[in-house]
Parts: sequence; structure tokens; C-alpha cells
Amino acid sequence: MADERFLAQLWAVIESRKADEAAAESYTRKLLANPSKARKKVAEEAYEVNEAHQALLDGRDSKDHLAAEAADLLYHLLVLLSSADVTPSEVYAVLERRHLAPGGAGPKAG
Repeated sequence: MADERFLAQLWAVIESRKADEAAAESYTRKLLANPSKARKKVAEEAYEVNEAHQALLDGRDSKDHLAAEAADLLYHLLVLLSSADVTPSEVYAVLERRHLAPGGAGPKAG
């Protein structure tokens, strides 16, 4: 069964594409070379996650579709992070600090 450990494997693949100039035709490498395209894909996929979630709540869609859209979002977010040399560990550290802070596990108030 797949679990969160796969995210580490996916991150390793993204980083290997980043380092491999011979992988010029890979979709990941093309996104890494064009961060504005990666940003656009993150926004697009986030919108699709929202749409799939609403459709699921309305009884017009499936959990499988929402999971597929979430997978697209996670992949594109990891590529975007890699393009800026921000690692998942750095993101996890922020989440951990927020979780341990008095009053919250939620997003930064702003």
C-alpha cells in the first residue's frame, strides 16, 4: 500500500531530473527550467482540487477524482519547491514549529 514514504521517492526523482541535463525532454525538467509555468500549474491544480472537492460534497464526483487532483497538486508543488531549492524537510520544519506553537496546528495567521 502506498503511503507518505512515496513523497520522499518522488522528491528524489524530481531532484534527479534537476541534476540530469540529459533528461531535457522530461516534463519535470521542463517545469524546473520554467518556474513561471510551474507556478501556473500549482495554481491550476489547486483550483481543480477545490472543484473536485466541491463536486464530491455535492455528490457529483468521486473520492478517486479528488485524490487524483490532489496528487497532481502535490507533484507540481514539489517541482516548484525544487526549482527554488526549498526541500520538503524545510516545509515539514515550518509545519512542526507551527504545530508546537501555543494555540495551533493551523496555517500562519495573516
